[in-house]
Amino acid sequence: MANKSDLTCSRLAHFFRDVDLTSNSCPDFIPEAFPPNCLNDDDRWCANFLLRYAVRFHHLWATFGVMEGKRTVRGTHPAVCFTEFHPEELMALREGMNPQRGLVTQYALTFPLEKAVKGGVRRVDPFQGLNSDGGQSENNVDQELKRRARLQDFSRNSLQCGSGCTEWRWTFPGDYERCIQKIEDTGLNGNPIPGLKLSLTRWSGIGVVVPDMEAARSVGYDILTLIDRRVVQRDHFSHILVCDKLPANIEVGSRKSIEEGVLEACINLDTTAQMSALQAHVDTLDFSSRVLLHNSSKPKGLVHNRGGCWLCFEDNAHPYIRALVMTGRVKVNKMGRYLASLDELDPSRDLREREAIVIQIAQELEKKHGIKSTYYSVLNSHCPDDHPANCGQGVGGFYIITS
Repeated sequence: MANKSDLTCSRLAHFFRDVDLTSNSCPDFIPEAFPPNCLNDDDRWCANFLLRYAVRFHHLWATFGVMEGKRTVRGTHPAVCFTEFHPEELMALREGMNPQRGLVTQYALTFPLEKAVKGGVRRVDPFQGLNSDGGQSENNVDQELKRRARLQDFSRNSLQCGSGCTEWRWTFPGDYERCIQKIEDTGLNGNPIPGLKLSLTRWSGIGVVVPDMEAARSVGYDILTLIDRRVVQRDHFSHILVCDKLPANIEVGSRKSIEEGVLEACINLDTTAQMSALQAHVDTLDFSSRVLLHNSSKPKGLVHNRGGCWLCFEDNAHPYIRALVMTGRVKVNKMGRYLASLDELDPSRDLREREAIVIQIAQELEKKHGIKSTYYSVLNSHCPDDHPANCGQGVGGFYIITS
């Protein structure tokens, strides 16, 4: 997923932190409820939850940066804040240091500096005036890149950003008050919180920072849903950097060895690229034959309930599921569920009857391939995006975004 040029280019980071809604350092606008695939009902939003929400819904909220009850972004336009990204600071954080006065966390999205500047991100210089919208007057792109190049070696090697870190901001250009009023009147459906749309091509090359492999697999699920739904291109997210895999000792080692260590800490979740069309066809034929066999061997009973029924997979990175996605047998609904169509199963069967057959197929697939799955059905509808009437129990995975 990552190559050396992706990691060694100058980058900006948007770090996520835990948010306590009972404190005076929480966002000025808090939605009444998250989408149904997000479970967070308490007064604490953890950084992992906010990172996954941003990736799955390809959206970064613009805020006024409320800290200790005071706004850090002036004016009437909120902003998305960034800081210069140095992988060494992640190593320092793991060793108990406090880079950039606590701003650095192990949950972040990073962006190539050149693309960020062209996309409207501007450096906020404490020695320059701010405009009425809370952002700095636009600097020349070439000047910013040259300035950054001059400071790059010193900043990366010294780890002294805590004493003079630089803030960058993307300022929301729309009518913030009007957007919030729409949300309060009709809800979040169709009315996103004002912010930066990550799926736009101009932001391609996004990196993701997570603390461990468990977090990497969960955010990997979210990235694959965007790729499989064709919301973004396959290379839109450049890499996932796992902090636990970074070199342990930050005191020794040349610039080259650090870069190599960072490269080793990145993982590749794209298994489709290594799959042959023949293998994908074989796995799809395996699934199809299982459905056909059950349909022909099970008696058909009276119909009491009608509607659509699918087999819902838990792990979207498993080679078997990737094969079914590749051949179009599995599609992702808008909420991020991986649903396999049951083309060989008689749709005129009772809905409960089809659910029972799917459970049997799921048991076979778990025994043969180690895949967890269950049924997903919608009453009186064949649209996979409709709210399910029934969904099998016991399936975990990364579909639900939790704290």
